[in-house]
Amino acid sequence: MTLATLNPWQVLDQIQKEAFSNNAAKRWHPATDIQESENGYSITLDLPGVKPDEVNIEVHEQKLHISGERKRETNSENKVHYNERVYGSFNRVFRLPKDADETAINAKFELGVLNVEIPKQEKLQPRKVTINVN
Repeated sequence: MTLATLNPWQVLDQIQKEAFSNNAAKRWHPATDIQESENGYSITLDLPGVKPDEVNIEVHEQKLHISGERKRETNSENKVHYNERVYGSFNRVFRLPKDADETAINAKFELGVLNVEIPKQEKLQPRKVTINVN
């Protein structure tokens, strides 16, 4: 019976190779911040290298879907020695709070940062109903 010794450096090297391989591009999730203010919510995504026309934002069934793709600029003459940046498609889905106004969502894209503003619905104020007497 032969026992194989486990080399932790080989394991870490394999994990790194898998993390930065082309398969990792399929799992890209842009860094995201979500904030709430008195008037609404803000979702900010870091999308360096993504063109605004390559980003799609949709609202469906109380969920905000943000998707797009970061494409790799390739030069077949260059030999790649190391890749750490991730490319490919991304898709993020955020469940909207009940008080979010889906009809008033707007987005701004500047310097590789997407900012989606989601206002809160106005709170319904109680109103007095008058009684008509004939």
